[in-house]
Amino acid sequence: MPPLFKDGSGTLEQALDLARRGDFAHAREKFLDASRKYAKEGSLLYPNLAKAYADLLSPEVRDGHPDALMALSTFLRSTLGTTELKLGARGISAADLATQLELTTRDLNLMAAVQSGTGNPESLAQALQALAGGYGQLGNQVLYLPELFHQKSTTAESRVPALMALSFETLGTSIQATDPLGAAEHFQTAQQYWLQANDEARSQAAGTRAGHLSIQARCWFCGREGKGHGVQFVSLPIDQEVVGLKDPGTSPLPSLDPSGRRVYVCKGCFSAVSGLSDRIAMQRTGEAEARVMAELRAMEQRLRTRTFVPPS
Repeated sequence: MPPLFKDGSGTLEQALDLARRGDFAHAREKFLDASRKYAKEGSLLYPNLAKAYADLLSPEVRDGHPDALMALSTFLRSTLGTTELKLGARGISAADLATQLELTTRDLNLMAAVQSGTGNPESLAQALQALAGGYGQLGNQVLYLPELFHQKSTTAESRVPALMALSFETLGTSIQATDPLGAAEHFQTAQQYWLQANDEARSQAAGTRAGHLSIQARCWFCGREGKGHGVQFVSLPIDQEVVGLKDPGTSPLPSLDPSGRRVYVCKGCFSAVSGLSDRIAMQRTGEAEARVMAELRAMEQRLRTRTFVPPS
């Protein structure tokens, strides 16, 4: 007859079986139980191994909380070293998993910084490239957490292109107001990295942005030269083609877009034209309101003066 109460080894095997079946919550409880039993038995390694398994299956680690990931990484390095963990489809040494957890923590924190747009852009770009280098050093090592919790076989090096693309987009965005042509080069580089990451939509978006930033034009109104469509100048539609008209000045830069149906306008002239159109619109709105109010007053006057005839 098998023993009614299992020892540390038996409890650990139960926990591993539950984990491999995807029952992470109950597996975690069993791992904690196994850790306590191993400690009472006087084992030196296995209490820490069972605890590491339990921490790995905690809700905080599964949900990707940076503090929990970093705490587990520190625990693995300090207690298990090269000990192999065999929880998922493949084994991994505690040291390798600790490295992956550190990279994932940095990844999550940097993605939050990218989305919020906070911090120094150059420092953020450098941090993104350093993180890409960290993933690159792991080569084709499969990332453990995505495979364990989401059945996604993703290699570490596959994360490199996207991080590099984000770093160059960060640099491009930071200088586009002062150096549109330099920003265009950064977005062109980002475009190539997005292609390597198999993200055609973001590659196309980066290429489009690079194209806009690299345009140089001359203002149709004042002749001032500018760089970067949407930065130093914009384009406005016109009623008819003006390709046949002779451009004033000697600048080789175009004042018309290739279609001939839009003119390039510097931000100064655009601001003046926009202000004038706003004032005209407000004036016309006021005039329309005045007409409507006059008609309402006239209608009220007619209603007051109309003789009321009661029904017979």
